[in-house]
Amino acid sequence: MTAQEVKFANFFETTLSGVLASGSTSATLTAAPTSNGTSNIAAPYYLVLDPDSASNREVILVTGASGTTLSAVTRDVEGRHTSDPTHADGTVVRMAVVKEMFEDIHDRIDAGPTSIAATIIGDGSISNTEFQTLNNASSNIQAQIDGITAGTSSQTIEISVKVADDGSGSQNVFYFLSGTDSGAGTRSTNFILKVGFKYKFDLSDSSLSGHNFKFSTTRDGSHNGGSEFTTNVTTVNSPGSTGAYAQIEITPETLGIAGAVTKLYYYCSIHSGMGGQGEITLYPSAGTTIGTVLALGG
Repeated sequence: MTAQEVKFANFFETTLSGVLASGSTSATLTAAPTSNGTSNIAAPYYLVLDPDSASNREVILVTGASGTTLSAVTRDVEGRHTSDPTHADGTVVRMAVVKEMFEDIHDRIDAGPTSIAATIIGDGSISNTEFQTLNNASSNIQAQIDGITAGTSSQTIEISVKVADDGSGSQNVFYFLSGTDSGAGTRSTNFILKVGFKYKFDLSDSSLSGHNFKFSTTRDGSHNGGSEFTTNVTTVNSPGSTGAYAQIEITPETLGIAGAVTKLYYYCSIHSGMGGQGEITLYPSAGTTIGTVLALGG
């Protein structure tokens, strides 16, 4: 049939007002079909002509109508007759549930959308692009999901780094921003670093040009006789350039056997004093919980 929604009225019955000749595609009814006795039903709808006659019964589809005038009629939709029968004036016309109605419903389902459109989600305010991202998971989300595998960190925490004078007029130090932070950043801040996470220090800010950002088990690193700590530390590009960062992944290997690495300090190998009093320490204490605290500041 056709994938259309047809109208229906319970217990509607009337008669033809005039003859409906074979082949004719218009007719007049004595009364118009209504849903509540007063409001006319709009086409399309099905009618059964001469419903109680086994030989002359005919199901028609009305696609155009105004009141009692049927202006567009598809004859014998069942294919019951070799040629359309002629119906006399006064022939009974009944609105009944016919199989074509169910075929139309099935056709509408078959012709329905193969995917959900954004306009029918919630209040429709989501865009198709946003919905497609949701439907397939964005590349960023997918990358994070792909990164959650056995033996690797489950999440990367990003911390932005800047360099500025500490207010003394003679000492540059590292400042840090994360999340919704804004402005110059904050120094002397404590961070809790836990096993199973990567901490990515974004070093792309132009204030880091001419500096670097390293870790050491000695405060102020090479300026105080120490060396760079590189276990599970990754550095990319030169500080102050696009995409530059230093990342440390906290694993049992990072902490060492029995928590041998109890403290780490961040520093600049080019200029002393930039790490201030910032340090990474085992949290809460050696031999209890594996984790680290990063105390940042000058």
